[in-house]
Amino acid sequence: MSNIVRLCRQPYLDEQSYKNTLQQFAQDYEILATKIIEQADNPRDKAALFDAWADQLWCTFQLRFTAGDNLEDLAHYLSKVVEAYERYVEARNSVPANEYRPPFVLDLAIDIYVDYLNLLSAAVLLHREDLLPRICALNEGTEYDKSDAVIEEIFFFYLPDRPTLDGWFWKAYTPILDAIDQDTPADRAKAMGKFVKGWYKSMKGVAHFWGKHEEIKPEFSPYFGYWAMCAAAFTYLYDIDDSKYRDELVYPKDLVDFARKKPRQLLKLKDGRAILRVLGGQRCPESGQWFSPAKEDSTRHFRTNELMPTIEFEYGQIIWQLLSADSK
Repeated sequence: MSNIVRLCRQPYLDEQSYKNTLQQFAQDYEILATKIIEQADNPRDKAALFDAWADQLWCTFQLRFTAGDNLEDLAHYLSKVVEAYERYVEARNSVPANEYRPPFVLDLAIDIYVDYLNLLSAAVLLHREDLLPRICALNEGTEYDKSDAVIEEIFFFYLPDRPTLDGWFWKAYTPILDAIDQDTPADRAKAMGKFVKGWYKSMKGVAHFWGKHEEIKPEFSPYFGYWAMCAAAFTYLYDIDDSKYRDELVYPKDLVDFARKKPRQLLKLKDGRAILRVLGGQRCPESGQWFSPAKEDSTRHFRTNELMPTIEFEYGQIIWQLLSADSK
C-alpha cells in the first residue's frame, strides 16, 4: 500500500501515475499557451484551444480532489477552472454564429452533463457561491439555459427567476429528483442512498469515463475520479441524513462535511439583489426578515441559528427566502 497517494479519496490512483499525469498536464498547458498566442488572429482555432485549456483545468481539479488534496486549496483553484471556461466563451463570441458551440452541450454526451453538474456542485459544496452565477452564465442564452430540472433544482437556492421544470436530459438522474421529492426525511435519505449506490452502474455503456481506472498506466492516468457530486450537493442543501450511504465509493463525503461546517452565505448579484434560501427545518444562517413563497403572509423575523419552521403545504418541502438582512 506504500505506493497509494496519502489520503486518496478513491483507491485506484497510485502516486506515480498521479504525479506523472500532473506533470503531463503542466507540459500541455505550456503548449496550449504558445498555440493560443500563435492563433491570435484565428478565432476558430483560438476558441478550440481555450476549450481544451478549460477542460484540462477541470480534469486537474478532479484528479487533485481524488488524490486527496486540501479542500481549501481546491476551493481557490476552482476560480481558475471557471475563468478558463469564461475565456472560452469570450473567444467563441468571435466565431461565426453558425459555428458557435456552448462550453457544455448537455445532451451530446452524459460525460459533458456530469462535468457541468459536478462543476456546479463543487462550487456549492466548497462555498464558492460567488462562482455560481458565473457557471450559470456559461450556457446563458443557449438552448441549454433553463433546460434541465436537476440543474435548476440547485440554481433555485442561489439565483433569482429560475423556472420549475418537468424535463431533464438523462434518465440516469431521474432517481435523484425522486429522492428530493420524497415526503419525509427518512424517505429522502433512503431514496438518495439508492441513487448513490446505483450511480456508477447507470453510467455503464453511456459514459466514456466508465472503467477508466482499468487503463491507468505509470506514465498517465485517464481516470480522474468517479464522483456523484450532485448527490452530495442535494444532501447538503436538503439536509439529508447520509449515514447509510456516506461510505459509498462515488459519494464525496469530505465535501459534504466541509460544506456543513459553516452556514450558507448571502449571494450578492451584480444587479444589487441578494439571494439566500434555506430549507425549513434548518438553522437560520442570517438574522433578518424571511418569507416563504409557499405561504401567504409568511414574513417574519428570524435570528441567526434559530430553527426555521416547516409548514405543511401541498407543494412539497418549504423553502425560506431572505427578504432583508438585519443591519450590522
